[in-house]
Amino acid sequence: MLQPLPFQFTKDDTIMLLIRTKRYGFAAALVASVALLAGCGGSARLEGTVTLDGQPVDGGTIAFTPAGGQKSNLAGRIANGKYVIENAGTLAPGTYKVEINWPKKTGNMIPNKNDPGTQVDEVKQAIPMEYNTQSKLTAELKSGVNTNNFELKSGGAIDTRPIGSAPPRSKASGDN
Repeated sequence: MLQPLPFQFTKDDTIMLLIRTKRYGFAAALVASVALLAGCGGSARLEGTVTLDGQPVDGGTIAFTPAGGQKSNLAGRIANGKYVIENAGTLAPGTYKVEINWPKKTGNMIPNKNDPGTQVDEVKQAIPMEYNTQSKLTAELKSGVNTNNFELKSGGAIDTRPIGSAPPRSKASGDN
């Protein structure tokens, strides 16, 4: 059985309640629409070509990291000298540092650290460090389609350690 309310709504109270509900409903719908549009980040797409001495890079990766040091970045694969990153809408417009990596087999076999007694193909970085770990490359990204072509030149310093090997350990104070 329904209990009567301890107060009575007047006609004016009912009208005011409807007006407030419509006002708040409109405001909520407006906020939700803006949030949806802002949250999507647009439909940015990154694409372009990557060559080294005029030859297409095949099997490498390309990464875009905000130049300001923020942590969000986006990376994609390079195949036959071309890259396409469809889901770039999460990146804010601005200047980005570009890092390109191309691990290539050297033709040598080396001991497999994970399976003693076996050997694996030696793989080394084919791209000079000025384009990857010490990259000087940048790209200006905007919403929509971004086409950035990178024509790299060899001759710069290359990290000659096999990929996956630990960097040389520096001596800490107190080490002999």
